[in-house]
Amino acid sequence: MSTQEDAVLQELIQRALAYPDGGISAEAEAEAAAEAAELAAEAEAEAVLSDSRRWPAGLRRLLDGPPPAGGDAAYPSHAPDSATGLLCGVAPMLLHRSAGAEVWQRGDLYDEHVERPARMVAVYDALLREGLVGRAKLIPARPAARSDLELVHSRSHARRAVRRYEGEEEAHEALGLQLGADTYFAAGESGRAALLSCGSVVRARDSPSV
Repeated sequence: MSTQEDAVLQELIQRALAYPDGGISAEAEAEAAAEAAELAAEAEAEAVLSDSRRWPAGLRRLLDGPPPAGGDAAYPSHAPDSATGLLCGVAPMLLHRSAGAEVWQRGDLYDEHVERPARMVAVYDALLREGLVGRAKLIPARPAARSDLELVHSRSHARRAVRRYEGEEEAHEALGLQLGADTYFAAGESGRAALLSCGSVVRARDSPSV
C-alpha cells in the first residue's frame, strides 16, 4: 500500500469512529470513493510513464531522437522555425535513477524518488498532449565537450564527474559526495546523463533563432 493510499485509509477509519454506530455518511462514502478513484488513476498514469513498452509512439520517438531525414509519420509535428526550443533525444538521461529502481527499459519501473525517470517522461508527455511540441523547434541533445565543462569546473572535477564507476561507494569517494535521501549519483549512468544535460544547454544556447 502506498503512502497516499494509507493516508486515505486512516482518514476513513477516523470518519467511521466519529459516528456512534460506527457507520459513515453517504456523502463521506462518496467522497472517499472519489479519492480512491483519483489515486487509482494517478497510479495507472505513473505505471504507463514508468514502462517504456507502454509509451505512445510519438512520445517514444521524441525521447529517442530527432526525426529521421526521410520523415516519419509517427513522429510528433514540430515547428523548425520557432523561437522556442525543445530538446529531443533525451532518453539516455533517464538512466540517472536511484539504486532501488529497476532498469527502465525493462518496464515496470516503480521508484518513489523525486528524480525518478518517469518525472521527465511525464513532462514530455504533457507537452505532447497539450500540443506544445508542435509549436517548438526540436534541438537534438548532445554530450558536452570537455572544454565546455572546464569553463565552470576544474579539469579534475569535470573528469571525475562524468566517469563511469563500478559502484556507488567508489563514485561517492571519488567525487567527495555525502548524499542524503533526496539525492543520489548512480555510478554507472549519472555521469553520462550529466554530460548530455550540460551539452544540451550549450546546444540550445548556440541554436539559431532560439
